[in-house]
Amino acid sequence: MNRRRLRIIAAALATLALCLGVVVAAAQTRTWRRPPPPRPQYSVTVEDGAGNPLSTYSHRGTTWVLGEEGERYVIVVHNPTPDRVEAVVSVDGRDVLTGRAADWRKHRGYIVPAHGSVRIDGFRQSLDTVAAFRFTDPPNSYSSRMGTPQNVGVIGAAFFRENVREEAFLPDDDWRFDRRRRPRAMPKPSSPSGGAPRAAARESDSNIGTEYGESRTSRVMQTFFERATSTPARVLTLRYDDADGLEARGIDVFGQRFRRPPPPRPFPQAFVDGEFAPPPP
Repeated sequence: MNRRRLRIIAAALATLALCLGVVVAAAQTRTWRRPPPPRPQYSVTVEDGAGNPLSTYSHRGTTWVLGEEGERYVIVVHNPTPDRVEAVVSVDGRDVLTGRAADWRKHRGYIVPAHGSVRIDGFRQSLDTVAAFRFTDPPNSYSSRMGTPQNVGVIGAAFFRENVREEAFLPDDDWRFDRRRRPRAMPKPSSPSGGAPRAAARESDSNIGTEYGESRTSRVMQTFFERATSTPARVLTLRYDDADGLEARGIDVFGQRFRRPPPPRPFPQAFVDGEFAPPPP
């Protein structure tokens, strides 16, 4: 009788151990793992000539930038990743390097260093100068004068990761060729009064565009960059308009944001230099 009880107890213990093993195994397979941190994303911001960020608004899935006619602006491309990237940038549908209709398949861009940024001051005229970005009325914009008025009011950036190879395997010919190569001259905008035979049937609904502004010093150099893929890793688009244009789209500019004060006017003087009253010009 004792032996039988011992056998029953031993069988029960064996069954219990088996059950515990199954539970432990199930618990191990359900162990919670912390998800990997999100990959840092490339970004684009717009600043005024003094380096202050322009006001932005998110509206119906689109980021809008508040601009003002006559104001100079700078596009800043940010790369938070540990590898350098190439950024092909366009303004109003025109490539900022070539001035031609933007196409990231055909055109090259700016190299943005790892954990760094690049400031783009205007449409590139040479390796040493650019034509400043400056908000203007749509007919006077560079895109309209080049025959694409329908694209006025948008800034785009396509980011490409680099196909990193050991320097020992880089062909020397490619390095020498790339350093010798000079960019084609950017086409000059035609006069607005001269007509735009290539203009599209419709125009953009933006109140402001970007003109081919005054020349500014902005020196760059060419280097070798091989894209890891034929398609960009990310494409970003910003729209811009003046305050009235944003308000017309349903964006509350004046109610929630402090309106930029007008430039100060000179204080009237009761007595000024001069001995006699000269004739007016």
